[in-house]
Amino acid sequence: MKNVLLTGVAGFVGSKIAISLLKKGYAVIGIDNLKTGYIANIPRDVVFINGDCAELATYENAQLKEVDFDFIVHIAGQSSGEVSFDDPCLDLSDNCLSTLRLLEFAQTNSCKKFIYASTMSVYGEVDNGPIDEGHSTKPLSMYAVGKLASENYLRLFESYGIDSVSLRLFNIYGPGQNMSNLRQGMASIYIAQAIELGKIEVKGRPDRFRDLVFIDDVVRVIAQFMERDFEGS
Repeated sequence: MKNVLLTGVAGFVGSKIAISLLKKGYAVIGIDNLKTGYIANIPRDVVFINGDCAELATYENAQLKEVDFDFIVHIAGQSSGEVSFDDPCLDLSDNCLSTLRLLEFAQTNSCKKFIYASTMSVYGEVDNGPIDEGHSTKPLSMYAVGKLASENYLRLFESYGIDSVSLRLFNIYGPGQNMSNLRQGMASIYIAQAIELGKIEVKGRPDRFRDLVFIDDVVRVIAQFMERDFEGS
């Protein structure tokens, strides 16, 4: 049985990934600080640690020290560009320092595989139409700056033998998404507005295109990376 450390396990995306991993026979230890996640989301067979990935004290937990991890899947973090401007230092901690702490833990734990949930926001403003992974990056929010910095920390830690992949995810939607947070998750915001207000408020230019990705596709892609060898990308 392979061991997985999954961060953000109490959130919309993390809990769905946990369900998938358990069904595939992985042992899952999950970390979440419950800022936006809910205990009720955590699958029963997950070993849960209530902690913040940016704080050193979290890694003193005996349950972490006793396990040799095959994978770290880092989903936790603040995931709103708008919210990131409220407190840039907090956003830096949630989205960048947390990644660095996890990489340091992976190094001491001899965990060699790290999967990271990055964001399409690292590209910034782009022309309407498809872009490839090699497109230039010009982040326009504190959130996106932190995510791109984390990608670069991952790249640097490859020299320590930690293979990593950063998934630049688009707006994720699907069953179980938080409908009460109107500053995070484009699809859930629009649906909540339609239900509660009977109208949808679109911010920014009305002619923009926005890409969406269904939660099951995110879960499937992460599972695929865990079932095959990968080197930093």
